[in-house]
Amino acid sequence: MKVPTGTHSQLRTRGILASLLAIAALCLACACTSQAHITDLASFNYTNGQFAYAGLTLSGDGGTLYGTTSSGGVNTDGNVFSVPVGGGMVTTLATFNGANGQYPYAGLTLIGSTLYGTTYEGGANLAGTVFSVPVGGGTPTTLATFNGTNGATPYAGLTLSADGSTLYGTTQAGGANSDGTVFSVPVGGGTVTTLATFNGTNGNGPSAGLTLSGGILYGTTQQGGANSAGTVFSVPVSGGTITTLATFNVTNGQYPQASLTLSGGTLYGTTYQGGASNGGTVFSVPAGGGTVTILATFNGTNGANPNAGLIVKGGTFYGTTSGGGANDGAGTVFSLPVGGGSITTLDSFNYTDGANPESCLTLSADGSTLYGSTLNGGANGAGTVFSVPVSAPEPGTLALAAIGGLALLGRSTRRRKR
Repeated sequence: MKVPTGTHSQLRTRGILASLLAIAALCLACACTSQAHITDLASFNYTNGQFAYAGLTLSGDGGTLYGTTSSGGVNTDGNVFSVPVGGGMVTTLATFNGANGQYPYAGLTLIGSTLYGTTYEGGANLAGTVFSVPVGGGTPTTLATFNGTNGATPYAGLTLSADGSTLYGTTQAGGANSDGTVFSVPVGGGTVTTLATFNGTNGNGPSAGLTLSGGILYGTTQQGGANSAGTVFSVPVSGGTITTLATFNVTNGQYPQASLTLSGGTLYGTTYQGGASNGGTVFSVPAGGGTVTILATFNGTNGANPNAGLIVKGGTFYGTTSGGGANDGAGTVFSLPVGGGSITTLDSFNYTDGANPESCLTLSADGSTLYGSTLNGGANGAGTVFSVPVSAPEPGTLALAAIGGLALLGRSTRRRKR
């Protein structure tokens, strides 16, 4: 056997060099093959639900996903369901029948062992409801009903107050001007309080839920404002005048339908249309109001028409588009640096694994996996629950880091020789 020659320091340097070279080679070799792939965890079959518009809610132990379907079920009026995070059977937790609500388009808010949500129609006045359901399943409890005057047709989910006593939301229609409202309801149920009403000028037809920070509720309206292309607004939790923080003008986006993400004094969101290719945008606005900044635009190839908001992990946003992508407009899962730049398509839906996601993504408890739902596709064409891994660091980036390490080591070696 040949015995290595050289000093201990030289042998150690050679070992490090060999390791770094191996890492660089491996990373570069994998650079063209690394991609996240969508996994169909469960498919809807009409009986267990159809048309999942909303995002998913993760259980406290991280093992179960909860959601709603806007149609399907025993009465075809929609369901509340659960699915294990690893995939499997869809369990129907509750069904709607018109009298207790109809057509839930929104996701669920989990408080303790109870799920809270809204239905778009149904209830005593056929204008929608606020409901609760135990996580173990059962009959929906109607906490409040809309009557037109206090709002009508809530499309979005609910936001919990800081002290856990109050639920906040929006209605697409109703109110003093029939353009929608911002409302509150006690968690235990009771009277709907109208906090603010839209009038067209300050927005019209909010489809998105609210973001709460420091006693202020932030949201979007899909229409209205100076250019009839939608607005970003704020209103105090106690109610009062709606403040228009920004307006869209088609060039900077049009028809925002998603909730906002607040990070470091800045609000981030998506628009369904508008931008350079009219496929929608990712934008930012200062929380205090100001100019809309376009962070990225969709062009069909990289996705189109995002209905859902963004989630952030580290310095990256993740989201879905309901159209565009590689497979006949079935939609995509994408990522984007928080500061803006190029959109990365993590994967495109192909109808078999789902199609046309309109839901925001949910991050797993360990931060490794994204979960969502699709409106169409899957085994029965009625939609799916899916997962996709969070993108790992780009192989090319890892290779560059290894090469950088080689350069630094080379400099250190040269200094020792002098």
